[in-house]
Order: sequence, then C-alpha cells, then structure tokens
Amino acid sequence: MDFTHFGLARRPFRPTPDTDTYCPTATHEAASTVLARTYADSGGVVVLDGEPGTGKTLLVLRFLELLPATTCRILLQATKFSRPADFFQAILFDLGQPYQGMSEQELRLAVYSELLNALVQEQAVVLFVDEAQNLTSEILEEIRVLGNLESKDSKALLVILVGQSGLRELLSKPESASFAQRVAARARLSPLVREESIRFVRHQLRECGGRPEWLISDEALTLLATHTGGVPRVLNRAALLAFTLAGAAGLKDVDAEPVVDALMQLELMTLSLDELPPLGPKPSRPKLSEEFEPEEANILPHPGQQPRQSSSPAPKKNSPRKAQGKRNVS
Repeated sequence: MDFTHFGLARRPFRPTPDTDTYCPTATHEAASTVLARTYADSGGVVVLDGEPGTGKTLLVLRFLELLPATTCRILLQATKFSRPADFFQAILFDLGQPYQGMSEQELRLAVYSELLNALVQEQAVVLFVDEAQNLTSEILEEIRVLGNLESKDSKALLVILVGQSGLRELLSKPESASFAQRVAARARLSPLVREESIRFVRHQLRECGGRPEWLISDEALTLLATHTGGVPRVLNRAALLAFTLAGAAGLKDVDAEPVVDALMQLELMTLSLDELPPLGPKPSRPKLSEEFEPEEANILPHPGQQPRQSSSPAPKKNSPRKAQGKRNVS
C-alpha cells in the first residue's frame, strides 16, 4: 500500500502491535484497569485471555510503556519451553545476564538472585508471558514459586499471563489448582461491537494523519464492521487490502466496491456487490472551503481534493409532446 497516495503520514493498519495507534475500547480499557490495579497492589498473577487477534499483546505492551522508567520488564514471547531450564534461560537472556553453560539449578538460583536484588532495591519487576496457553504444568509450578518471593510489604514481581481461550482450560486442570489459587485477577478481551469496529478503523486513519470522512465511506465502514467479526487483527487486514486495491485502481478514497473485493479475497464474505442488500443513501462528502490552504493545515489534506464551485444543474429540455389525434365526436 502506498500510504502517501491517500495523504497519510505513515502506514495504517499495521500487522504487528503498534502502541501508537492503540484505540481505547470498552473491553481494552477494562482490562487495562485490571492490570494497573494489580500493579498498584504490589504484584501477584494476572491472567488475560481472549480470542486470537483481539489485541492482548498490544494491550500489555502499552501497559508496560506507561509504567515508571525504573520498572524492570521481562518479556517472554516465545513460550514453548520443553523444560524449566529453557524458561530460566529466557528470563536471564532478557535481563542481559549470563545464561549458557549452567545447570538447571544454577539457572534457577541466578533468576532468584536477580529478583531478590530488585526487591531489596524496591524496584518493581513485571514478567510478561505471551502465548501462555503453551505452558506446561511444570513451568506453571516454576512461575508459582517465583511468585512466592516477597518481602514484608510486597511481592518480588507481577506476573502477566496472556493467552488464548486454552489458557483458562490449562488453569482449570487439577494439576494447575495450586497455581490457579494464586491468580489475583482475571480479564478477558471480547471482539468489538459494530460501532467500535467503525471507530477503530477511523482511529487508525486519524492516527496516521488522515481524515476518515474523506478517505472511506460509511458503506465501506459498515461492511468492514459486519464481516470481520469485530476482531482488530482481521479489521486491519481487510482495511489494508481494501485501501491497497483502491490505490491500485487510482481511487483517492475507499467505497464499498474495494471493501467487498478485499473481504472476498480474504474469504470473509461470499456475496458479490450486486447481491448485497442496500446499505442506505451514500452521504455527501465534506467540501473544502475556498480559503483552505493545505500548507497551513495541521492535518494532511486529502490529495487532489479541490474546492468545489456550486453550480446549478443544467435545465432539462422539455421533450416534445406527441401530437394527439383528433377524436371524432358523434
């Protein structure tokens, strides 16, 4: 996609988590509150789950960005650990500490030492474990023991386990009962409702320097919100493809047609444009005033948008009336 074609300052609808374009929705803000409250309560274990693509990783990354600069952050995003030694090596690697050529017990003690040193210095530590549904009961037990490290006033770390719905199934198993009892809070991300989906797409364009009301029609937004299931990752994919198709066709904005093409290519819908039910009248696009000067505007103008002069429609020519034959009056 050539984002400059649409007057954007940078690429929208990124496939990887981008905290700069975080869109505050009801489900995301509720989960953020849970994370912040648990952090303020000096640690524990938080479980955050949801379906793929609902923004779990993005939410946690944004939360970590907002923490005090002195907070120690440990991010584990490749979580298929076959043995506890792999888990401890990943922690030490992220901390920038030696992790090779050590036995499992040496690795375990090295991690304990790092956490206890931070606790003595009153430095908060957050352990973020992504794709936590892949963890084994053995690794969960190691995390539970790490969570037991504490002082008189606070725990050594806050653990955030993030995963898909399988994470709840993992924690409900009998062998995970001891760990589940130590979970301080739980949160779940739900798909967006239709209005939030529309606001999400507009937000992505606005954060990239665009004017959504010029760049995408209401019909196109309704189609995206209806056929993507309210999943932000799917919304991003479909919207990006729609803009790519529109740009390839030389269009300066996106209406229903490129959105339908994108949804069909992604197998999110099977109807053709001609088979769609009517979506209502297409609203008129806003006009730029004659005094508008792009170089003085704070927001990038839509490329090629020019002030329009109002003109009266050409008068219709009266069609000649057919001569009527004379009627005989008897």
